[in-house]
Amino acid sequence: MTSLYHQTVPVLTKYLRNLSGIIAKGETWVKDGNQTEEELLAFRLHPDMRGLPYQVQSCCNTAKFLLPRLGKLPDTYFPDDETTFAALQHRIATTIDLLQTLPEHAFDGKEAEQVLIETKQMGSFKFTGLGYVRDYTVPYFHFHLTSAYCILRHLGVDVGAFDYLGRDTFVKV
Repeated sequence: MTSLYHQTVPVLTKYLRNLSGIIAKGETWVKDGNQTEEELLAFRLHPDMRGLPYQVQSCCNTAKFLLPRLGKLPDTYFPDDETTFAALQHRIATTIDLLQTLPEHAFDGKEAEQVLIETKQMGSFKFTGLGYVRDYTVPYFHFHLTSAYCILRHLGVDVGAFDYLGRDTFVKV
């Protein structure tokens, strides 16, 4: 069985880097005169969905919450106030740096340990460590990564499956 660490930290780090590349393409698209940065960042796929900054913040928060929830390490507070491409890129880089501080053994033996998530909107949820990774962290992260990708794709930014998956995923033979 793969460790909880290997199911999360390397995977989330890789996809945060891919998100950074997707955001960079959005920034280039704006610089090419297709739309203003403010318009792109405010765009919502649907009125009840949030824009690109929230999607990036949610990816980063989902990743960084591994440390206190599963690793029992202190939480790092992010104010969720990014309003520019530069600030979003900084948020992604800071989250990657934070994940890189986690020792590989931090989640050892936590598969059956209780993880409690408390939310304002939906109340509290209880998971095992394995359930938290498998049923919440990884899918929730990808939900918001997909939403960020879809916002940019919908607006016409030249992003595709290889940007999402990462070109390093595929080795030419």
